[in-house]
Amino acid sequence: MQIFGEYRINVTSGELGGDSGDKVYLSAPSMLATQYQTIERSLLRVPGVQRVRRIALIPSERRHFELDTLLRHVADPVLSVDREGGVVAANLAAARAFGVSLDKVPGLQLQRFLPLMQVAELLRDFAVPRYGLPVTVRGRAYRMEWSPIALADGSATQREGAGSVDSLAGAVLTLQQWDVDLSVADLPRPVALWDFDRRRDSCLQLQELAAYDAPLLIAGERGSGKSTFAAALHYLSPLAADGDCRRFLPRDGELPLPERLGSTGTLILEDLHRLSAQAQLALVRRLQYLPPQIRPVGTCAATGRLEPALAQFFSSLAVVLPPLRNMRPALGRFAATMLRQDNREGEVPEIHGDALALMARHDWPDNFNGLRDYLNAAARKARARGAGKIEPEDLPDLAACGRHPWRDWSRGLSYREMMEQFERALFGDLVAEQPSTRELAKRLGISHTAVANKLRKYGLARPES
Repeated sequence: MQIFGEYRINVTSGELGGDSGDKVYLSAPSMLATQYQTIERSLLRVPGVQRVRRIALIPSERRHFELDTLLRHVADPVLSVDREGGVVAANLAAARAFGVSLDKVPGLQLQRFLPLMQVAELLRDFAVPRYGLPVTVRGRAYRMEWSPIALADGSATQREGAGSVDSLAGAVLTLQQWDVDLSVADLPRPVALWDFDRRRDSCLQLQELAAYDAPLLIAGERGSGKSTFAAALHYLSPLAADGDCRRFLPRDGELPLPERLGSTGTLILEDLHRLSAQAQLALVRRLQYLPPQIRPVGTCAATGRLEPALAQFFSSLAVVLPPLRNMRPALGRFAATMLRQDNREGEVPEIHGDALALMARHDWPDNFNGLRDYLNAAARKARARGAGKIEPEDLPDLAACGRHPWRDWSRGLSYREMMEQFERALFGDLVAEQPSTRELAKRLGISHTAVANKLRKYGLARPES
């Protein structure tokens, strides 16, 4: 580098590597031929330098040039975006689709061209649509595919777990022009799944199962997101790149299916537990003759019973969704995400901590359906009094009480005996998770001595770790 400085040659970048890993590449675009002839002899005198030669492009420039040339000849729009939805780079076809010059594309917001699409949610959440997303750009229909760009640094992955959204740098989007069949109007809206708390395991499981062809059953309570997960499976599956998604709901105990169901795509069959026994058997006979490129996806209540033949048909793969009451630590994140999605045009109200504490005590028997209506009612009341935050007085009355099985197992027990029975079961479950007594005390917010006494009382004590 001292030699380059003496000859006043500006080195703009450099690389190490080559086929054998022993080459040094330096980029000096302003160097003249006479300067190179002079500097070559000086460089050869440097210990360890065996050869000096001039090349047109260093490896990174060559890769960039080749990739840029390749993308210029791709007929479909291709672009990369960061995690905030800003366009980083795009090919000429993308610039033409967006109606701007190529040099004006970097820095633009993708939301500007796809106003009806939840761009921020798609890039922020982990379980996102991947294939065949129907989008419209300047009046022209496309199917969009999404490929994540993972960070080379694994620190975020180690901190948040493999596949964390924090391990993503952005995404590459490919748009394929689509001649829409106007007779197919039942494509579900692509949404990003909220991978919070215990729901994250369900999201990861759904992503893994999306690559298979076997029938899938999604079970859960009312309002836990079965229909949302079924639609997400379609857009997570390669079938969405060329196929369609059709959805059917029971009517009077029957499931009206048309004679022709297409040849490729996803077939969503809702609420199978509401079908009569005869309708379930008829459905099994119909499903056995589906084309192999159509994947059946059924939804069922967590406690719903299916006829043996239908249960066997969906016995290979299943996803069970957790109820909202089992994810109380993430209630604030779920509520904030709902408010953000339902108030895109206006100001998104915050939730006061006291109001959130009141909501966390409820069991939410309708799960996300009930929570959404509840939040919208509270937000309207807060806006009516000119406030930007939902306070406890804005919350509607929670008249519905949680259902607990105490009436069955507590028969013949006094109040004190019932509480001891519940306490023993509580400590038994917590001790099974193998925390130390000090960790258990911190989790429950009581003293270490109190925990030790409880464990000794119920015969659950074990050596301190």
